[in-house]
Amino acid sequence: MHRRLSVAFLLALSASALMLSAGGCAGLTDPWQSPEVRVTSVVPQEIAADRQTFLVGLNIRNPNDRMLPIKAMTYRLSLEGDEIAAGGGRLERQIPAFGEQSVEVSVTGNAGSLIQKLPALAFQNRPWSYKIAGTATVAGVLPVPYSYAGEIDPRTLLRAASMR
Repeated sequence: MHRRLSVAFLLALSASALMLSAGGCAGLTDPWQSPEVRVTSVVPQEIAADRQTFLVGLNIRNPNDRMLPIKAMTYRLSLEGDEIAAGGGRLERQIPAFGEQSVEVSVTGNAGSLIQKLPALAFQNRPWSYKIAGTATVAGVLPVPYSYAGEIDPRTLLRAASMR
């Protein structure tokens, strides 16, 4: 009888430990919330007839309750509804839970779209709408999509470009 009680106790204890460990691991497998990516600046680096390169300032906010280990990111930047630049590559960042970091990334512009768009935008006296979208590769293997739309003041862009 004593032996049966010991075996039953050990089985109950093992089942409890297994359930506790599974519950503890659930936090590790919760899906990642998309990072919030906001454009803070766009500075021309290289302007040529067939291609433009821009240095884009981004503010990346982590809405998760755990560190966001970003290994790489892709970017598609649209201005007033038209895609004007794209890029991507390694971006080793450890963004703390609910924290944020500023980064600068290089993107390649679409010459035709940009040349058509800039003259009309230059005479508008209002903020320009933009959208940035892509993926953040988390922990080196998991692509987490993100998308953010906002507005940027063209005077801010001009000041940032003149300071370089």
